[in-house]
Amino acid sequence: MTRPLIVVVLLALAACGPSIQTTSGADFIAATPPSFIDEDIAKAAAVEPNLRFPARIGIARIVNGSLTLPPAEETALFADIAERNSRYGEFVPVSPLIMAMTGSNATGINRNQSGTAAAAAIQQIRLASARQHLDYVIIYEIGARSRTGNTPFALADVTLVGGMLLPTRNISVAGIGAAAFVDVRNGYPYGTTQVAADLSGFARTFQADRRSNELRAQATLKVAEALVPDIETMLSELAARAR
Repeated sequence: MTRPLIVVVLLALAACGPSIQTTSGADFIAATPPSFIDEDIAKAAAVEPNLRFPARIGIARIVNGSLTLPPAEETALFADIAERNSRYGEFVPVSPLIMAMTGSNATGINRNQSGTAAAAAIQQIRLASARQHLDYVIIYEIGARSRTGNTPFALADVTLVGGMLLPTRNISVAGIGAAAFVDVRNGYPYGTTQVAADLSGFARTFQADRRSNELRAQATLKVAEALVPDIETMLSELAARAR
């Protein structure tokens, strides 16, 4: 899966903050005479926000290029959001089994795919979400990068939601989290967010420690714990703009 879907800019140990969109496609198109806008651009812009809460919100977790069910610790993070603000509705994991039932590839998101195929992967998640009657879906991806390439214990290339890591002077090994909040029905992209977390300590001990799976899980959870508060902020801002 390639990187152009959503470009991610990472800062040392800090999130850039959610980017929110609720603008009208019709207004965007109407602001320009028809002869001055390309047909494919107009088609891409022709989508309207339809924010309504409470809602059934899907949780689509991508690690190592595959849709996976969130582990209990990450599920608890989203349950805490619902408990703090019942207005959002309920969070429902997007099932890899349901994705397979829709005829989608739930287990092999190819990192070398073109941007068109990357968009197709998002479409697959939307199809599975639709089968589960979800209104919106949070697609979030967790991975790890270093300034010299993949870490020795790379959680994943972050390539579905975003994957451009800017080298920093403070983090040599960074865990990366990126998320998008998307309308299942029409594909409207309401918001994106991204974070970086220092995983240097995990890198130093990972190969020397036999508990590799446990360390990988701990590193993944650390990235999720950094990402979920940004997702909650994004939801809060969107709920304030909802009907």
